[in-house]
Amino acid sequence: MRTSLMLLFVFTALLGCKSSKMAIDDTHPIHALVSSKNFAFTAKSANPMVTQSLNAVANSGLIAPGSTISRIDLSGNNSYLKVFGDSVTANLPYYGERQFGGGYGSATGVEFKGEPDNYLQEFDTDKQKYTISFQITDKSDRYTILMDVYPSQSSTVYVTMANRNAIQYDGSIKVNKDED
Repeated sequence: MRTSLMLLFVFTALLGCKSSKMAIDDTHPIHALVSSKNFAFTAKSANPMVTQSLNAVANSGLIAPGSTISRIDLSGNNSYLKVFGDSVTANLPYYGERQFGGGYGSATGVEFKGEPDNYLQEFDTDKQKYTISFQITDKSDRYTILMDVYPSQSSTVYVTMANRNAIQYDGSIKVNKDED
């Protein structure tokens, strides 16, 4: 009897600790922000793919204070990805390796401006997030962008490139005040 009461107590306590899944309704501001196609993502950290070369950089002491090789703090940088109507612009720093021969060209980071291909945005009701995806080509690379936007306006941007290793950026989105 005592064991069953203890088991019931533990089960009730664990059930009470379950995180709640609060569904957002159609009037939540995130819907208007994403559907307006007028927002700016500001990166707070970069998460590059850790490779042997990046480990060598970290071991030499070249990583900024407050950063690790797998999470680089971008505070104070003007790192952004902007969506304005049918065009997108980005200026994000790149930390990683080139996969094939050739130069980085004049763009050392993830830099592009233009009209994207295959722009798609959809809301996942189960995960309570928007997923935005598109491809864009500049002079030196082809970028595939996947952006997850959450109701709290926090966001994660995944960038894969034809010639460089993938990288992830964490940050937030807000209304784009610039029109570039």
